[in-house]
Amino acid sequence: MIIIYLIMIDRKKLKVLHLARWYPNKFDPMPGLFIQRHIEAANIYCECGVVYTHLVRKDWDSVSSFVTEISMINGVPTAKVYYKGANRYLGPLGKIINIYRFYKANRIGIGVIKSELEGIDLLHIHILTRLGLIGLYYKLTKGIPYIVTEHWSRYLDVTSGFKGVFRKFITRVVVRYASAVTAVTKNLADSMQMHGLKNLNYLILPNVVDNVFVKYNPKKKENNKVNFLHVSCFEDKSKNISGLLRVIKELSLERDDFIFTMVGEGIDLDDMIQYSKKIGIGTDKLRFTGLLEGKRLVDEMNNADMLVIFSHYENFPVVINESLSLGVP
Repeated sequence: MIIIYLIMIDRKKLKVLHLARWYPNKFDPMPGLFIQRHIEAANIYCECGVVYTHLVRKDWDSVSSFVTEISMINGVPTAKVYYKGANRYLGPLGKIINIYRFYKANRIGIGVIKSELEGIDLLHIHILTRLGLIGLYYKLTKGIPYIVTEHWSRYLDVTSGFKGVFRKFITRVVVRYASAVTAVTKNLADSMQMHGLKNLNYLILPNVVDNVFVKYNPKKKENNKVNFLHVSCFEDKSKNISGLLRVIKELSLERDDFIFTMVGEGIDLDDMIQYSKKIGIGTDKLRFTGLLEGKRLVDEMNNADMLVIFSHYENFPVVINESLSLGVP
């Protein structure tokens, strides 16, 4: 990706439109933070813009089926388009309506960011498959190239999440016509290719560490107890937070010289807080901070003695890079 982005850099900055399947949004600030950091890093060398769309099924309070929020986030023009989900009782028809609204929402956002950037030189697709069809459309009809960055663990054997004859066929076509494909780990890239997602330009692009970690001056820890830290988007299916809580409970029965700090927000946060109470973990052993960003996150991580990841499966969590940059194992 870096090679592609630096082409023509002496003559002009490439205007790159990023289409993100996951991104921090008003309902959940955690998903796709690593994508946001990728884009902000690329924006140093290019003129980047972002389009993110989000289906809303509950608490829709607009007379329109589409609501667009336009903002400048850390120097990157960003359009977040929220669209109303179809009634679940419509069954297959509802799914068709949602797909139509998904692409219409992206068309709305692309129009906004294209105008902001005054043109598009390259599309960067984050997460397949639906968004990849937009990249393919622009390449075939307008001659604008696209690249793909994949973060999703669905291709790994442990998840077995990449299914469906039609989905696999479309994904293979999208990947084949991309100018390049990047993945956050070699393991993920190999798994994608094992599924027949072939491209001549596969590159490994690890997650990006924010400058606030790199420039931070670590302070001496003054912990009376061992401070364990967990940072995640609080989605129990993959992150196995409930399993981690059970371990904390068992450990608390054996020793009294530790405290566990859990940082983040997500769809299962409230359930995990209630579950910790249900199994009887005391507040002297466990605390939830909610979402922490920037210096607040760095301070918390620097104060930890160890980062703990207990996931059922992962690719390359950015928190590993962040903790290692601070000397936290």
